[in-house]
Amino acid sequence: VLWGTIPQMARTRILANVFCVECGGSVQIANFTGEEREGDLYLKGTCAKCGHAVVRVVETSERDSSVN
Repeated sequence: VLWGTIPQMARTRILANVFCVECGGSVQIANFTGEEREGDLYLKGTCAKCGHAVVRVVETSERDSSVN
């Protein structure tokens, strides 16, 4: 549901900007699934270059960081 609320252009940029520890930089995520946790979206998949597992967190929830 959260993924559908993100504009298509933003989705394209998110999918192309996932960090892979094996490749050492930003890569495209492949074969991904989405999961909502505490209002944020977690995309779990594999690196399109090397196949290593990658995760991208899309922060969609609003948090109050005030200490009052």
